[in-house]
Amino acid sequence: MSMYVTVFLRIMLFVSLAVMVFDFLRVEQLFIQMERGYIDGFTVDIITWPGYVVIAVMTIFFIANIIQLILVKKNKNANKYAFLTIEYDVSDERAVENTRKAVSWAFVIILTYSFLILGSYMFVPNYFVDYIWYPLFTTASIPIVGLLTYLITYKVHQFK
Repeated sequence: MSMYVTVFLRIMLFVSLAVMVFDFLRVEQLFIQMERGYIDGFTVDIITWPGYVVIAVMTIFFIANIIQLILVKKNKNANKYAFLTIEYDVSDERAVENTRKAVSWAFVIILTYSFLILGSYMFVPNYFVDYIWYPLFTTASIPIVGLLTYLITYKVHQFK
């Protein structure tokens, strides 16, 4: 269960950060268009929820890591690096092996997906001007795809 929660929180962190950056870039693009004389003026509606989500997710991660650190400190036989991974128990050899396999698969998928995403940028030659959202959200999707691959691969190996 904690793996689902941590992967979901990490995905929410990337999505909210991407939306927050998109909102900034959208406003910045309007300023540049006004400066160049393409538009005379504009109104701005700033989206505030992504900032709140980033703060909330970072707070939850901080609290979860403090709790994990306390639990590791109480257990005298625990690995001292166990507080770094709240997804699984590092003393479980099977979980460590499943994580190794899942990370390997996630790395391969991230490399392949990154290659395809970067190649897709050449099909949108003016994406900085007209499609400001495309490079931002496709780049933000790279770690999300990696996290989902990691989660799915880990769960498949766990239930084997």
